[in-house]
Amino acid sequence: MEYKRANRSFLYMILATLAFTLLMSYWIILTGNSLSIFANNALSELVVLIPALAAILYGGEKITEVVPFKKIKISTIFMIVIYVITLFPLVSFVNAVSMLFVENMVSSISDEVLAMPMWTMLISIGIVGPFVEEFVFRGYILQSYQRTGRIIGSIVLSSILFGMMHLNFNQFAYGTVMGVMFCLLVEATGSIWSSFFAHALFNSIEVVYMYSMPDLISEADDVLEEYGAGDGSIYLMIGIYFVLAVIFTALALCVVYKISEMENRRTFVDSIRMYPRQGYKLITLPLIIAMVIAFAWMIFVATYL
Repeated sequence: MEYKRANRSFLYMILATLAFTLLMSYWIILTGNSLSIFANNALSELVVLIPALAAILYGGEKITEVVPFKKIKISTIFMIVIYVITLFPLVSFVNAVSMLFVENMVSSISDEVLAMPMWTMLISIGIVGPFVEEFVFRGYILQSYQRTGRIIGSIVLSSILFGMMHLNFNQFAYGTVMGVMFCLLVEATGSIWSSFFAHALFNSIEVVYMYSMPDLISEADDVLEEYGAGDGSIYLMIGIYFVLAVIFTALALCVVYKISEMENRRTFVDSIRMYPRQGYKLITLPLIIAMVIAFAWMIFVATYL
């Protein structure tokens, strides 16, 4: 069954990613040199993409039969721009809460990013990364799960796996939230082109922001890391983020609902809550093993690195 194959693929992704990470660490120790962040990102995406492609080919299906590449309307693209803007408060809130406990991983590599020309990072982080991740998680994995009929479970589980694939608690937190929001976009359009465009736009804005105001980002992260949970002003800031997140997430849901109407998917979106919650159990032994390994690594990263 497709969902079992998808779970095995995720296990292979986790193992391949950890093997690549350890190999790169050994290479740095052995030679004193490291790959550029552009090359590192490209190889990291490749080890995620290969197991998904192999599983699709092994199943004997065409890629377009598994991953929905349906065209979307130009008007939908404009609505997606609004949708992406409404997501920033939610992601900022989740990121700020996670930083009370763990390091901001994007900020930790900002020096490496800024050492590269901005156009290379826009290609790597703004185009290549989003395409691979949408193909794998909102394409192959989400669609494999949905063939069981468990639409809500498919959205939640594929989003958790998307967050977990980053192998650190900071990106796991907001990656899971973003995964859910991108899944809703795919449901509203029936196409991963919509989630790819949203993901690419979100990441590209982050890259441009990083290059435009590097000092501001560093100072904001330093405040959270220096004062942490012991300073009342941090809770005030998080409280403001929370209020904005509630308001703008409500707007985002309205936007995605409007998109479903524009793409003639309103009936499907309305019926999601009516899909059966019982039937196939999406979680299998290979997936449990993958999740245990991923969480163990995230604990190791948070504790020792």
